[in-house]
Amino acid sequence: MRCNGRPLGVLAAVTKGLFILWAVPGQGGRPLQPPTLQQIQALVRHMAEDAQELFTFYEENQGLAIHHLCRTNHPPEWLRGPVAGSRGLRGLQGTMARMSQALQDITRHQRDLNPPGAEILRRLASTHLKVRGLLSNLKGLFPAPSSNPGLRPRPTAPTKVFQQKLEGCRILWSYSRFMAKLNAQLEARSRRARREKQRSHRGSHLPTRS
Repeated sequence: MRCNGRPLGVLAAVTKGLFILWAVPGQGGRPLQPPTLQQIQALVRHMAEDAQELFTFYEENQGLAIHHLCRTNHPPEWLRGPVAGSRGLRGLQGTMARMSQALQDITRHQRDLNPPGAEILRRLASTHLKVRGLLSNLKGLFPAPSSNPGLRPRPTAPTKVFQQKLEGCRILWSYSRFMAKLNAQLEARSRRARREKQRSHRGSHLPTRS
């Protein structure tokens, strides 16, 4: 059987892999085995879709869709990029740490405006779980001395409700753009790796001259 053009077995394997990656170890623990780059790529792909969906919902829910107020071309410094290559993945730890912090701030503000169990709180919590999961697995992929990369004192939060909504919306927009670019970079890297592997495979089967 197939679903959306993909064998159900493949979808089940991907779902299982993402479930494992989302499981954030408690008490500072890490997965027993570091994730593969393919697993990281699968998680990033899903997170890019999730980030866009969260931004679209937030923008409409908060009444900020008019005049595209949130869609700034000047993202926070820590959401600029991403940098390509393994150095970029290492640096991604700092970005995800900052994003985790930002999501906590946005959620805290929305709790003051919405009843428990509101859809916007559920969506924010789901995205936060994925961010923490990616951060945890990046630490497993690139072990480093204990530290908090990218964590800096936060600027004073806006005091007015509208300013807080707008600031949160702009961060979610910048985050969605960041993840879309990161996903595109990883997809391009994967395609290059497949082409190189195919060329190498073909070269190894060429007949040798005597």
